Amino acid sequence: MKNFIYSFFILILVCVGGMNVLNAQNNLNVRDSLLKIEKTSDKSLKAKIYIGLAVNLINSKLDSSLIFLNKAEILAKDINSSELLEQINLLFANGENIYSGNYTSALYHAFDALKYRKINLDKGNKTALEKNSAFYFTNPYNDLYYQIAYIYAHLGNKDKCLEYLYKMDPELLNFNSAKNAEVTVPTTQRLAHLVDIFLLINDTGKAQKYLVIAQRNNKKLPYMKQWGYPYILEGNLNVQIGSYEKAIKAYHNAIPIQLFYKRLKGALEAYYGISEAYYKLNIPDSSLKYGNLFNELSKKYSYTLGALSNYKLLSKVYNSLGQDSQAFLYLKKANDLRDSLYSEKQVNQAQNFALVEQDKNDALDEQKEKTKLLIGGICVLFVLAIFVLLMVQSSAQKRKFAKIEETRKTKELEAAKKMQIGFLPKLLPTNNDLEIATFIRSSTEVGGDYYDFIVKPDKTILSICGDATGHGVASGMMVSVTKASLISITETNINLILKKLNQVIRKIDLGTLRMSLNIIEVKDDKIRMTSAAMPPIFLYKSATKKVEEIMQTNLPLGGLGNEDFDLIERDFESGDVVIQLSDGLPEAPNPAGEMYDYDRVKDHLEAVGSKSADEIKNSFILEADKWLDGLHNPDDITFVIIKKNK
Repeated sequence: MKNFIYSFFILILVCVGGMNVLNAQNNLNVRDSLLKIEKTSDKSLKAKIYIGLAVNLINSKLDSSLIFLNKAEILAKDINSSELLEQINLLFANGENIYSGNYTSALYHAFDALKYRKINLDKGNKTALEKNSAFYFTNPYNDLYYQIAYIYAHLGNKDKCLEYLYKMDPELLNFNSAKNAEVTVPTTQRLAHLVDIFLLINDTGKAQKYLVIAQRNNKKLPYMKQWGYPYILEGNLNVQIGSYEKAIKAYHNAIPIQLFYKRLKGALEAYYGISEAYYKLNIPDSSLKYGNLFNELSKKYSYTLGALSNYKLLSKVYNSLGQDSQAFLYLKKANDLRDSLYSEKQVNQAQNFALVEQDKNDALDEQKEKTKLLIGGICVLFVLAIFVLLMVQSSAQKRKFAKIEETRKTKELEAAKKMQIGFLPKLLPTNNDLEIATFIRSSTEVGGDYYDFIVKPDKTILSICGDATGHGVASGMMVSVTKASLISITETNINLILKKLNQVIRKIDLGTLRMSLNIIEVKDDKIRMTSAAMPPIFLYKSATKKVEEIMQTNLPLGGLGNEDFDLIERDFESGDVVIQLSDGLPEAPNPAGEMYDYDRVKDHLEAVGSKSADEIKNSFILEADKWLDGLHNPDDITFVIIKKNK
């Protein structure tokens, strides 16, 4: 027993020492690399140093890593280096897909990397696919096809995922191939990545087969030299199939490896996995313990999507314990975090973080030198006096800036509110065959919901409902671009209108801003529908008194330039009702933290579908108020109701 305790103590010391060494090396590498950049005018060399910094920091400081990649991209474009641009776009795609969860941007960068790979192969240039890569084989696009498949898996598009996955060399996908029998780190990595893809598309059978081979290879290495991610995937698989005790054990195996190598994102995933497993086992105290460990570690690493899932889980746990205030607190955190995913503010914060981080490193080195020269209490008092003076000045400056910022935000919100209202139609279309009713209620912060109508010369009505990402003036800009573009588009088919609108928004390039939008064409006894990442359209049939939920899955406008949009047609007969809506009502939380959800929308429409359009609208408003029970709606609530009379 004593030997065991002694060995365990030594292991802890080795882990802590290793982490300190790695941390010191990271600081040294950042400082030395930035000094090299300052001393050279060679843009290619500068870009390569920034790329090296991004690679080194992606596991521990994602925000800084993405900033360095942005700097490298600017330099690579200046010198028109297709080799560097391929590498940069591949790193962007990997970071945004695996670490930040910005899947739309990841897909954009992955296709750009594919474009530059083709250019480099045609020129005979070196490509980013190294010989020691997990996907190196006969096909020079294996790694990019895998990356695109992985992103589509995260986006929930199984067909596209498999389309690109099966473009890879069959040898890399064959369970029994000689390539997958090799006991190497790249083999383990490749198999683990395939496990993750098949888990994301809910094919647990294939995921389990790949995991067996991956773990067999991984476990042949000494424990602290193993790769931690297969253990996390083992935990994810067991959660998916309901083996929660096995999942907890697997996650525990991953955590020390991930922490030792400072792969903090993996450690966060493991903490969340354990918390979720304990919740499924109805052990709320343990679930809270690991959920809070996630929160503590996330202070050192920004894993936004993981934090969003963790907040939702903590809300459920507190709700199960009857602690409504805590449950609502975490639900609010989840909603706020979701709304901030595409905010420009986040980018500025990331840039400031990198600069402050470097300043802190420089200040630390400078302080070490000054410490040698400090003599006695006089110097201590002097430093203290300076510190107090700076604190007083800093506090006054902060108060001044806070007041300016508050005034600016108030004016911006007022302007955005007026802008949003101004974009809505002043009058609704008049048609003896139709009743039309609309409703929009903004959240406390100005949102980006939008509806509009276009009446064609033949009396055909196009009903448009949209939801821009973000809030305030930024979302207002997206709505204004959308409205202006719709007026100028001459396409007749609504799915082609959506395709053209997507290309216009993509060309204008409003950064990370996106527009979700659907269009319904009402003509005679038919309706035709097309959608870009909007909630389902609900169709009440008077003959059956039943509601059909019509869902179309596409990316939001402004993502991919060549996205195609589906077209769906339904009969629209006397007494039928069709509703377009944003996600504000279905995702509205009541005081207990429970979402209203889409099933309640469907059930309520079935109950009131025989009433007039205005009566249906009013009943939904009352339903929303009843559900919110005095709370502010955290997102805009919008719906457009069209009823067929004849």
